[in-house]
Amino acid sequence: MDLELAPAEDTAMRFAYPGLLLLIPVLIAVIVGVWALERRRNRRRIAQFSGSADRPWADPGLVPWRQRADRALVLAVAVLLPLALARPLAFRTDEQSELRGVPYLIALDLSRSMLATDVRPNRWFAATNALSRFLDSSRADRVGLITFSGVAYLNAPLSFDTRAIQAMLRYASPYTMEMDSETAGSNLGSAIERAGRYFQTNSIQPRVVILVTDGEDSGDQLLEFTRRWARQGVKVCAIGVGTRGGSKVPRIQWGGVAQNTSGQEVVSRLNEANLKRITALTGGRYVPLGDQGEGFTTLRQEFLAPLAESAAREDSKNYVEAYPLPLTLAICALVAQAIIGVRRHQRPRLPSALRPTTRPVVP
Repeated sequence: MDLELAPAEDTAMRFAYPGLLLLIPVLIAVIVGVWALERRRNRRRIAQFSGSADRPWADPGLVPWRQRADRALVLAVAVLLPLALARPLAFRTDEQSELRGVPYLIALDLSRSMLATDVRPNRWFAATNALSRFLDSSRADRVGLITFSGVAYLNAPLSFDTRAIQAMLRYASPYTMEMDSETAGSNLGSAIERAGRYFQTNSIQPRVVILVTDGEDSGDQLLEFTRRWARQGVKVCAIGVGTRGGSKVPRIQWGGVAQNTSGQEVVSRLNEANLKRITALTGGRYVPLGDQGEGFTTLRQEFLAPLAESAAREDSKNYVEAYPLPLTLAICALVAQAIIGVRRHQRPRLPSALRPTTRPVVP
């Protein structure tokens, strides 16, 4: 049975039927009102019988502490029963029940600039090596793969089989992607558009794209695609590969250094500003790859893990029923009320004429 849980950002407890909690103040108000009416009615009856409710013999003889305890228990039942009926649900904190994995597509840049050597041995090798280690540590993630240069292709839909994606990384490279084109560059907008259409077609939530790229873009629709899919809930994260100083881009087919149409050698630099702009527009996160590929670890700890836990808290399957606790306490309160027995235990009363006025002297 699917439940619509009450919204809660940072708590580990929710209610299946939070509207029933409104019964608590209503019941307390009704009970207090009944007590007030009963007290007024009793005083009126005693006054009619004895002439005044303040006369000593008019005291009903109830034990004060028992009466206070009885009323406290009644109020406790009025709170605990609606609490149990609202079905409190406790979030399970073990890794298996939280389903810490989050679905995301990895968009891997296969443009020629990824062969630049400002990261040793080159950007492509450093990125795929770090990505492979990252996939090894993905226990419950559903991961898909998009490769792109001038055009983006969906190589693998979302799957728990990260081994298959690692196998694809051994065969996909800038060499196989651009054997027929020395001028094609990377089109980040195409990768975001392809990922967005996949998420929308398959109704997947949350929607995360991880761009692994140097940030250079040869397209003219990057911001348009980014804003469009940001409105659809797509969050773009980016792993920046390369350095600000950059490096010359090697020629793929004939060796040497690639040249532009003016005959100048092509130098590729990490465009962090571009990546920070698109991640900010979508609420994602930009992280540089790092010397040892630690950018992937940082992204998991600071973005993916909190997002996965937030998504898990929206799934009723990750909660256990907690209503037995308030229900048990309510039953205990009723039993305790019966044991106290306000009406069965009354203090002895003497007429005022027989009550001793002084402490008797013991010989």
